[in-house]
Amino acid sequence: MVVSRPVFDDLQARLRSLARGDLPSAVALPGSRAERSAALRARIIDVAKAEFAAKGYDGASVRGIAAAAGIEQGHLGYHFKTKRALWEATVDVVFADFPETISGAPVPRTYEDARTVMRALLQSYAAYCVVTPEHARIVFNEAAAGGERLEWLVERHIRRRVRAIEPIFRAARDRGAVAATSFEAYVVSFLAALGLTYALRTFPAAIFGPAGADLETVPPVPVEEMIALFVK
Repeated sequence: MVVSRPVFDDLQARLRSLARGDLPSAVALPGSRAERSAALRARIIDVAKAEFAAKGYDGASVRGIAAAAGIEQGHLGYHFKTKRALWEATVDVVFADFPETISGAPVPRTYEDARTVMRALLQSYAAYCVVTPEHARIVFNEAAAGGERLEWLVERHIRRRVRAIEPIFRAARDRGAVAATSFEAYVVSFLAALGLTYALRTFPAAIFGPAGADLETVPPVPVEEMIALFVK
């Protein structure tokens, strides 16, 4: 299953409908100069996403990012004073589409309600992995390095979302919709499994695809089969 951007957006909308409210929309910058500046900033970040995801923070080159964006390094410095500032802005953009958790939604009271909510969460995250694979690569890079950047990333983008899932998971577990395991084991397992399958899909493709095949053409494991591992 290949998830297109419209399908991903639809899954996001479905997940948000289980919550109370949406993320605030971005405000368009007025004026042609501001619009050009915003467009250039977006182009820099788009290049930086691939660079940081592929090479990690230490391996990424600000000079290379500027060149790929078609600007001088000094011009890039006008928008991002430091490499760390560029990395943080890039991570913010990468995680902007991270599936919003269902914080504030009523705790499911029935098996079917719990199953519906958990399936929506997993479907949305799997779709996010397909549409924005850079997030998993950046997280894995920072997890391997450890340190302050990882702490910043977790505190800014991950911890609150994970915490919001916990009461829903516990209710789903109590109602038999998910395995009788710990919350920590469940979250780590589905993040790793879906991230590896859909954000780092060349790895499973190399294992299960035919020898010598173009790994990008090997179809991934169907999402429904992956969800069946985590929702009863």
